[in-house]
Amino acid sequence: MPLHPQQRINRFEKNFSAYRLLIVVIISCVLMYQDYQKNYLSALRVYLSASLYPAQYLINLPKNFIQKLNTNFSEREQLLQENKFLKKDNFELRSKIQQVYKLESENKRLYALLDSQPKKDTSYIFADIIAVSPIAEKHQIIINKGSRDDIVVGSAVADSNGILGHIIRDQIFGSEVLLISDREHAIPIEIVRTSLRSIAVGIGNYNELRINTLPTNTDVKKGDVLITSGLGGRYPEGFPVGTVKDVINNPGESFLEISVTPFGNLKTVNEIWVIQPTEGNQ
Repeated sequence: MPLHPQQRINRFEKNFSAYRLLIVVIISCVLMYQDYQKNYLSALRVYLSASLYPAQYLINLPKNFIQKLNTNFSEREQLLQENKFLKKDNFELRSKIQQVYKLESENKRLYALLDSQPKKDTSYIFADIIAVSPIAEKHQIIINKGSRDDIVVGSAVADSNGILGHIIRDQIFGSEVLLISDREHAIPIEIVRTSLRSIAVGIGNYNELRINTLPTNTDVKKGDVLITSGLGGRYPEGFPVGTVKDVINNPGESFLEISVTPFGNLKTVNEIWVIQPTEGNQ
């Protein structure tokens, strides 16, 4: 029985598809063999890979963006932690460097006397300044550490350069600090060069203290370094206070008028430490 024309077409298409598949398989095998033997298609693969790179880049762009964000966030957190530890280490090192002034002063005294006195160890509590007094005449700041952090009234406060003031009020979450530049503040000092002791008072100027209790024949010079004398027990001995800026001997006056430039950055300081004497030495 003769085939219908449509049946002939269908049979031809099936046979042609099979032949076409066979031809493609044979060509693929030949190409794979030739490429394996002589690497003919390496250049073609390179060109194809290059042409597909933009598409691959766009496909991977969201994933890469998210990974980069996660990496940047992790690195930022790590840098913040490292910065915090480095600041603490820097404060501790600067506090130890400050003791050079104390050693220079102590070298002028009798070693036997020094050896007979107990040494005072100190610990430090690091804090940030969160507010300043809105009253211009009052040189006071508020820090973010309080009684819950073992802050006590009377503790000295310093930055990496020198003494700033002392705690006058401790609350649970913060404390108030009276700066050495306040008009109501006075700090016992010692002149390193001569070991002479006196009192430096605030005059309401962040950049200047005054000494008004030394007689006119006192040996004091511009540039002399002042440290805490330790008298009174509020400020531990040997911490930097400032340098003598000017010495004025007014005619007819019994005392010198001495201007002192504080070491501490009283007006723009952001980070401080509270000096805490250890138990038994407070």
